Amino acid sequence: MGVESITVSGREAWLKAYVDGDSRRFSLGLLDAIARGLDIDALRPPPHPGGSAARRIEARRIAELAAAGVHVPRVLGEGETTLLLSDLGPTLAARLRDADGDAAHIDALVARAIEAIADAHRRGTYFGQLVPRNITIDDAGRVGFIDFEEDPLDVMSLPQAQARDWLLFAFGAAKYYDGRTGVLADMLAPALQRQPEVAAHAGRVGQLQGLARQLRRLGRSARHVAHSILVVRAATVLPVALIVAVVWDLVEDGELELLQLLF
Repeated sequence: MGVESITVSGREAWLKAYVDGDSRRFSLGLLDAIARGLDIDALRPPPHPGGSAARRIEARRIAELAAAGVHVPRVLGEGETTLLLSDLGPTLAARLRDADGDAAHIDALVARAIEAIADAHRRGTYFGQLVPRNITIDDAGRVGFIDFEEDPLDVMSLPQAQARDWLLFAFGAAKYYDGRTGVLADMLAPALQRQPEVAAHAGRVGQLQGLARQLRRLGRSARHVAHSILVVRAATVLPVALIVAVVWDLVEDGELELLQLLF
């Protein structure tokens, strides 16, 4: 998949091209088998079809989310394997980087995102790849969501898909809460506790909780994983962890291999 910024009628837009095939088929199959074996359906990887199939999925999911009142890109044009999408502003990831460690600013950004996610869930929706790079916050403070070329409901229920949203969001946000994980847990807790079925699905990965403390000793990337484990555990008042702790292999960019596959 490739994404290119272009200008349409004086406004920024994004041309997204969907490449055929999935080079991660074996690894995704392995992750699916592990998630099934541990009865953690919320972390089963959805199919990644690529090409025109991925384009159709994203167009459909954008339409569904927009109909539910969720702020998503408008489809400005489409081809067999491309979509032209409107711009929603800077990503949450970019905003958090620009915050440069300012705790109050980081908390305000994350709180705004949590509120928008919880509101979307109340509307009966879900996302799928809910990490900070797929969340936007424009200059007016409006939160948006991008990147929908897969559909978690192909392999899981709606409550499981919503649990997956919170687990991936916790991982993405935890790197900005080194030393302040309790704050993030307190921010997530009200939203998760209003979704008891969703929290229960998240809690099914609790058998790996003990490894979180070990991961905290293995460097920055592993520490972020450990923080997300402990954050969601505290937020749900359940022993919650991520399946990524099962596999200790590191990929070249320093991320845990199974965690990378989730995105």
